[in-house]
Amino acid sequence: MENFIIVLISIGALLYNLYKNYMKEMEKSKSRKPNMRTQPIPTEINIPQSEKIRKKPKQKDFSYYTDVPTEVLTAQESRRVQNLTAPKTDIQSQELKDEKNEIDFDLRKAIIQAAILERPYK
Repeated sequence: MENFIIVLISIGALLYNLYKNYMKEMEKSKSRKPNMRTQPIPTEINIPQSEKIRKKPKQKDFSYYTDVPTEVLTAQESRRVQNLTAPKTDIQSQELKDEKNEIDFDLRKAIIQAAILERPYK
């Protein structure tokens, strides 16, 4: 009977200490995170039409086009003509795709490498 009372008192003291420490932590957390006020939603202010700022559309500067030499222009034109007259055929594009999709896989090598990496004894 005496042991039972001692056990109850020690459990009670332990629970009291846990509760007291919990309350201390709550006070610390309140000081770390002060109450945040909700910010009011800004309302739209009516501005008269005369006071609104009107943006002017930007004009593109084409002055660099006039400085291009005639050799460059003829080279550009010849490239455009070549691209129009000689497009890639479907056979060439399919061959390129097939070359990209090919994968060299050797089952024997894969098994040997797997056995090396996963040894049965360690």
